[in-house]
Amino acid sequence: MSNSKLNPVIDFINTLCNFFVLNLIFLITCVPIFTIGSALASLYYVMSKETRGEYGYLVRTYIREFKRDFKDGTLAFLPLLASGIMIVFNLLFWPIRGTALSSGITGLLIILCVIWLIIFHYTFPLIGRFVNTPFNSIKNAWGLAVRNLKWTIALLLIDACTACFCLFISLDTVLMIFLSLGFVLIAYGQSFIFNKIFSPYEKNEAQTQKKQSILREHADIMQGTSQF
Repeated sequence: MSNSKLNPVIDFINTLCNFFVLNLIFLITCVPIFTIGSALASLYYVMSKETRGEYGYLVRTYIREFKRDFKDGTLAFLPLLASGIMIVFNLLFWPIRGTALSSGITGLLIILCVIWLIIFHYTFPLIGRFVNTPFNSIKNAWGLAVRNLKWTIALLLIDACTACFCLFISLDTVLMIFLSLGFVLIAYGQSFIFNKIFSPYEKNEAQTQKKQSILREHADIMQGTSQF
């Protein structure tokens, strides 16, 4: 077999092995529960670079970003976790009441559940890609979701397909897939969507940083402190 044919195969196997290790590290860093937010932010950051062709050391980058996002990811995850538990508890409680009032409340809770899921989807990729406070990341998550409705629907369709996949195959197979590659592959697919959504904002941020750099250099020249 020629090198030209062999190289793509080797690259694919190498990527698959890296994804497997990254999925394992992700699961380990999710074990304390409260670290899930920083783990998700780091995973989406690594996958965003991978989908843009900015290849590098996945695990090393993940661990670095996990440390960097630990505070913001945790502070964003805890209120989302608390609100999610409350919604699920009420969804289990109200439908069994069997009254007109309970039916109306159940409908509202389903809407709240979808809104919560959308905000959850956007919050941690935002934390991984942009510097902001946890509260602003959660607030911006909803704003971005509304402004990019077609991509938000695409994210929900991925959720629906994943749920259907899990429902129609055996539990052992589901566990095997998610313990090996599942979480990384889902994040990889979603990262193509987030790249589309975040691209205009990242360009604006890059332009702002460039202007700030020029202004700083200009100020140094005016003060006679520039090295050039």
